[in-house]
Amino acid sequence: MQFIFSVIVFFSLLFFLWDVRLPMQDSIKETWLWNKEGAFGTGIPKDGENPLKTLNGYKTNQSYYSFSTRKFTNYIEPFSVDFAQLVPGYIEYEKIGDAVNFFSANGELFWNKPLNSYPRSGYHGSPVLYLSGDNNTVFLLDMSGNPVGASELNGRFLTDYDFDKAGKGASVLFSGGEVYRVDEKGNIIFRKDLSENRQNSFFKSISLSPNGEHSLIHFSLGQKDHLMILNSKGDVQNEWELPGFYPHKIYFSLSDSLNSLVNLPEKVLFFEEDELKWEKQKTKTGAIYQTVYSQSEIFAYIFEKDVIFLNENGNEIRTKAISSSEAPIRFFPGRDKNTLYMETKKDIFQFTIFR
Repeated sequence: MQFIFSVIVFFSLLFFLWDVRLPMQDSIKETWLWNKEGAFGTGIPKDGENPLKTLNGYKTNQSYYSFSTRKFTNYIEPFSVDFAQLVPGYIEYEKIGDAVNFFSANGELFWNKPLNSYPRSGYHGSPVLYLSGDNNTVFLLDMSGNPVGASELNGRFLTDYDFDKAGKGASVLFSGGEVYRVDEKGNIIFRKDLSENRQNSFFKSISLSPNGEHSLIHFSLGQKDHLMILNSKGDVQNEWELPGFYPHKIYFSLSDSLNSLVNLPEKVLFFEEDELKWEKQKTKTGAIYQTVYSQSEIFAYIFEKDVIFLNENGNEIRTKAISSSEAPIRFFPGRDKNTLYMETKKDIFQFTIFR
């Protein structure tokens, strides 16, 4: 007995007096699952975010499902719906026409306006980007359909946009090199023309870091592709050549530590800032759209029949098998920085990051 007591005292002193520091590793766990067509799911997680109170809804077939009402609403051509994932309500709009209607979470019509543009809502709702038919103007509106901040952004053909995961606005990129960063009220944080001093340039893709402080941009100069990182003021912080040439948008994510994961149709690349650390070849070339995501110091991407999670240094922390019939697949944030969601054709998964 005395021996056991002595051992306990010894190791207690060793731990508290020696300042032992154990390395902590990120892990990620699947904490909830929802079947979209059947509208049923697993039990609510005991700790962390309640998805039924967090999520707005989803589309399946020709219906919109609201978590608030627990009901499906049908919509038919020429109408479609758009909505923010983390705030209630949805927008119904004509694909060809000028009728835009906003409905509350309970299905009540709040307003109707003749807007000849296509709405694109972010995760948190404001600002809503309304894309003009010629793709040369993006109008900035709030959830009530009223202009906010700069009201409109102009450039030479819109190619991409990305929303801040914490709800602090969006970034908008035009092929001519005009890039805008706006806050949640539509005010311009910065505007730059990246084509200056870059002859024969064409700008194609943009992604915001999880904290919204940096932007990763894909563009071409002649027949060579490049990546660049902009800081919070819109100044170029880093720029490097991308192996290969892609005449279309590509899909990538940037971490707060400025590492980036690029998911190309034929391979995956991981960069530590501008240095290529590893690449992974695919068995066959896929479609242009490739799933990739970053949040709270982790990356996620689809590689053939697996969902793979990485830490911010590009090391694998989890793999989950998934059927190809689940495509298309996308990730989006929860309200909690350690919660994220994966939406497939059939299901919605909640994942929680543990440290």
